[in-house]
Amino acid sequence: MKTPNSIPESVASQHRGRATRADRGHGSFWLIALCCVAIAAIPALLIRSRDVEAAALSAPAAPTIAQVSMRNVQFYPATLEVIKGGAVEWKNDDLVPHTATSPSFDSGSLASGQSWRRTFSEAGNFPYVCTFHPHMKGVVIVR
Repeated sequence: MKTPNSIPESVASQHRGRATRADRGHGSFWLIALCCVAIAAIPALLIRSRDVEAAALSAPAAPTIAQVSMRNVQFYPATLEVIKGGAVEWKNDDLVPHTATSPSFDSGSLASGQSWRRTFSEAGNFPYVCTFHPHMKGVVIVR
């Protein structure tokens, strides 16, 4: 038996699972609102990205420890570049004692297997020799 306010079964089955226009309107509103928020956030994300990149580029390079090997009665490498604040470590990989001596530094005698380190806080060229073997020459260039 049908009541005056009832919807015929054929019409009701067509509308099951479908959103009404009012329901679709609320979904569109939230979709538009979400898009506006996302678009508004883009400039802030770009500025933050640029700031992080600029900070990384402006950060000073960490000082390094460069290695010089004393072997076969020579310095390897004979010429070495380091940044200001960097250090150089000389290691005697030879069978005889050596030194790394300049007017501004002196390692003293290094026996086989020993090492010595110096930090360079000023820019410049620092030539050095082995006092036991004057033909052994090297230079540290500090930038």
